[in-house]
Amino acid sequence: MGRVENESWYRVVAKHGAKRVFRAGEPINFQDEKSEHVGILISGRAKAVSFTESGIETWLGYFSEGDFFGHISLLTVMPVNFETTAETDTEALIIPVSRMKEILSENRELTHAINKDLARRLDLMMRRLVEALTLSARGRVCAELIRLSSPIGIEPTQQIIRPNPVFVELALRVSSTRETVSRTISALQKKGIILREPGALVIPNPERLKAAVK
Repeated sequence: MGRVENESWYRVVAKHGAKRVFRAGEPINFQDEKSEHVGILISGRAKAVSFTESGIETWLGYFSEGDFFGHISLLTVMPVNFETTAETDTEALIIPVSRMKEILSENRELTHAINKDLARRLDLMMRRLVEALTLSARGRVCAELIRLSSPIGIEPTQQIIRPNPVFVELALRVSSTRETVSRTISALQKKGIILREPGALVIPNPERLKAAVK
């Protein structure tokens, strides 16, 4: 059983929803369509991207275990302006918006969980907006590497990024190019700020990487 399935509010919601599996690359919600459901990711990973009329793709964020998606439909009847797609095989609990609103009125824990999720996403979007306006492309790559990293259990002063980030995807995240990402990571590697290991990037001194965010 996954982490989210152990939450008391999830057990309440699960009685009124249905589990669904989305294969890697399969759309979950379409851009410019009104969402009729709220979802909770049980396992896997999904991404949110926006497309211009000419087909230019902008990466907006990701969803992982325990995250809500489609919950903007609880606040507005406007169509969503991005598409949600499964990056890996993904299992989610899908609940109709109308039923979710009824549950929210009766369950304070669920209301708190959704509010917390929305606040976190708003904070992340504001951070990215500030970075886009104030940082160089190299600085944005460094900032994203910090976000992707997590502590190493046996050496908590170090950070690790696993699996190794795909340069094309990293470029989409920071609105840059694959070449810029490649050059930035190579430069960081030459300075010993990041180290390559099989399937991962290790950050031996996170403060040095933070100092490169400019």
